[in-house]
Amino acid sequence: MLKRLAVILSISVSIFIVIIYPKNPLPSIEEYNTKEIVPWGVEIMGITKYHDKGITGKGVKIAILDSGLNNHSELRTEYIRDGYNSIDPNNQPLDDFGHGTFITGVIAATYNDKGFIGVAPDAEIYPVKVLNKYGVGDIEDVVRGIEWCIENDIDIINMSFAVSKDHSILKNAIQSALNAGIFIVASGKNSSGGIVGYPASYEDVISVTAIDRDLNIADTSPQGKIDYSAPGVDIVTITHDGKYQYFSGNSIATPFITGLIALLLQSNKEVSNKNIMNVLKPYVKDLGTKGPDDVYGKGMIILN
Repeated sequence: MLKRLAVILSISVSIFIVIIYPKNPLPSIEEYNTKEIVPWGVEIMGITKYHDKGITGKGVKIAILDSGLNNHSELRTEYIRDGYNSIDPNNQPLDDFGHGTFITGVIAATYNDKGFIGVAPDAEIYPVKVLNKYGVGDIEDVVRGIEWCIENDIDIINMSFAVSKDHSILKNAIQSALNAGIFIVASGKNSSGGIVGYPASYEDVISVTAIDRDLNIADTSPQGKIDYSAPGVDIVTITHDGKYQYFSGNSIATPFITGLIALLLQSNKEVSNKNIMNVLKPYVKDLGTKGPDDVYGKGMIILN
């Protein structure tokens, strides 16, 4: 039985509504209600090339540790009943904050003649609610969520949040998940050049930062232990009240990497959390200073 921490930790969910500038306009929200659009992030990463080959994440189990999930017309099936509410195990993992639904949409938005296309639309999604209606989480609830993932043979855990300090019980839970063969993908903290935070800073956790359409680092991105850059500015996704909206932040960049790993897992059963960096090497486009750096990491991933 874990000892409950006295301090409730504020989780950096790193989301803000973007302003659409006329210089390079994005599709209007109304357009997503009338036709299906390939988002700029999905296009630039070469995701649809895999979809065209029938590689859509099918059979890969992804847990979204976040604020839960609400149904949306973009989602392929009913996911909520298969998830877990770490805060209140007797209730479904419904999203009363919104962030978990935003993150899920980037991965799971399906082909349905409207809206947008997700990175891995046929992956199996498991919402694991560890954040409350204020976007705040208790480390013990996060740990319990990770333990649930281990018990339920999850393949990938997406953690689009960061805490400023290292906590031994979190680190131990992360290590247990890694030892179980689970991939863990986590966002850097929105610290605008400051710390990356945890769990992204842990060894073997895949840490993600946000870039814009010009492949420039986002204003909120941290510096430090960063592995990859991913689209994280002007990202369309779903809302927990059934709509579409644009968002930005490191947390919204993270599911691009999670979904991409799901595609690789479907197409190559030899991919593991031990060799993933080597598997991704041929697909990495260097950004920033030559070679890996503390801002862009190794760079962004473009499938071919």
